[in-house]
Amino acid sequence: MSQTTVQLALGKQKIIEDIKVLLNDAEELVRLSATLPGEGVDALRSRLRDHVDSARVALSDAQSSAQSRYRSGVDCTEKYVKENPWQSLGIATGVGFLVGLIVSR
Repeated sequence: MSQTTVQLALGKQKIIEDIKVLLNDAEELVRLSATLPGEGVDALRSRLRDHVDSARVALSDAQSSAQSRYRSGVDCTEKYVKENPWQSLGIATGVGFLVGLIVSR
């Protein structure tokens, strides 16, 4: 994998880790609120626990889906570049030229 690909993977991993920390903090808040009295607090705690659990499941599903799509895209791109090196070079040159024109304005 190229350096850019590795950096993108690390960026995605950092976002996932940040969301996990947020969920852990929310769980800690629920745990600490267990000592507070009141029926309304219990209902709030229960709803918060449900939301944290569903967010964890959704995060896990999104992570696995993103990883599989990312890996599939990388594999297809590597295969195309290996099979068509000159076309890939031409495409990269054209895109670089267009980006250079846009940036220079």
